[in-house]
Amino acid sequence: MTSMHSDIASSRPFGVAEGLGSAELDETTVFSRPVILTGEHATLVTQNGQWCLLDSLRLLSRIVGPLTILLPEGLGLFEDEVRRLAKSVWTKGNVLVVRAGVPVSWTSATAILSVGTRVDEQLPWTCINSNGWVARVSSGPLPLPGDSEQSNPVAALMAASLGVTEVFKRVYGIPHDRAPLLDATQFSLFELSAAPTSIGPPLPPSLTLPDTVLVGGGAIGNGITLLISQLALQGWLHIIDKQTFQRENYGTCVLLDDPAWIGESKAEQLAAWLGQPEGLRCTGEKAFVQEARSGKFVRKMVVDLVLNGLDDIGARHDAQRLWPSVLVDGGINAVGAGVLTQRLSHPEGACMICSFRAPRVNERMQQSKATGLSIESLSTDLNRQLTEQDILQAQPLQRDWLRSQLTQGKTICATISEAQSRTLGLMTEDGFSPSVPFVATASAALVVAQALKSLFFPGSNFTQRFQMESLFLGPEASVGVLTRADLTCECVVHRRLIEKVASDRRRARRQ
Repeated sequence: MTSMHSDIASSRPFGVAEGLGSAELDETTVFSRPVILTGEHATLVTQNGQWCLLDSLRLLSRIVGPLTILLPEGLGLFEDEVRRLAKSVWTKGNVLVVRAGVPVSWTSATAILSVGTRVDEQLPWTCINSNGWVARVSSGPLPLPGDSEQSNPVAALMAASLGVTEVFKRVYGIPHDRAPLLDATQFSLFELSAAPTSIGPPLPPSLTLPDTVLVGGGAIGNGITLLISQLALQGWLHIIDKQTFQRENYGTCVLLDDPAWIGESKAEQLAAWLGQPEGLRCTGEKAFVQEARSGKFVRKMVVDLVLNGLDDIGARHDAQRLWPSVLVDGGINAVGAGVLTQRLSHPEGACMICSFRAPRVNERMQQSKATGLSIESLSTDLNRQLTEQDILQAQPLQRDWLRSQLTQGKTICATISEAQSRTLGLMTEDGFSPSVPFVATASAALVVAQALKSLFFPGSNFTQRFQMESLFLGPEASVGVLTRADLTCECVVHRRLIEKVASDRRRARRQ
């Protein structure tokens, strides 16, 4: 199946829709389908309700055309905030903000997303809300509970991610037998359960991070950065990414709105977007993780928390070798979001090095066939950046595709992963991996939730690896497992040294 879309900024979401069995799509049709974002006054006066609407706006603008935001009366300064964001978001269509009383064609909408409790079965209606650690979504017929008082932006972002998934099903024509609409669905990011027993504990009034490194400023990193902006955090956050923003990132990165960001460092732009809020120092660095570990920023830090948003095995290994007390790694595929947590206090769990094994030498021929790279290129450090020399030595028919990977700053390892996905039919015809912004923000919510649990609720239930298999099937299609540490891995062999370094870090932080 081939979709008729020429804009690289929308190629990845279209690739996801095609993979889920949508009929032949073209941009003109998809981006002419009107969508309404609205909400109920009782929910929108809560902090959770406001986060849900703003996050939904950021996500919807990237995947739909005409978007109308209908706000109830009496929202005060929040209405001004919505209008400001609506003017600044990147979109393929247009965003119109109106107040209740202005005529809106409900029956003409392809999808309606409401922040509240009510579902209208006569319309293509989805409602979302959140309370504490629990995200909720319903496309009917059952309504949602109305409590939203315990503020937590992590659950609000997950609710928005699930709600926008429902909108995507309708706008992109995903077959119901492949992805049925969700009814009165809940998910707790504290319990990692679709059958939560409570809304979870309130967040502490003051959240002080240890020196923290965020590795990866792409789609997951954008979601993590958004959540960091919504939490009253204190400490030092340093962002590392080797790449620059490119036009294709518009469709998946929720903070990429300004054309001036294109061609600029992802890490530095995200740090600048965060600014320097009271109590939080934000810095960014365009670098490989291996280089940054001994660079001017990290050497001055006492790094004890690492957050990953990566698609590169080698970079994951390098991030792990910072040996923080807590490392939380987010991952996605076209439809599913996952998280892997490595805590020094839980030595039974695998680290990033023994969880993600680098390809073995006997796989080189297969990798060469998939990528077009020469055996010589594949026999060097797989974590190094692709070079023009690699392309000159590669198979001629694959040089154009390899050059597109070079432009994106891909490593050899990342190029192998992307090529293998292409071989499995998981790529669009323009060579980019199918992805959607709401899967990445779901992963970001999982990452930040696990980080907050590890830091502020260390006695809570520990889940080392969790996978929401498909947002399109809902959080019921999830699994949590324990991958045990490999006894030959350095996380086990050098355990005493790693624990001593962590103890010294904690002592230095207290002084």
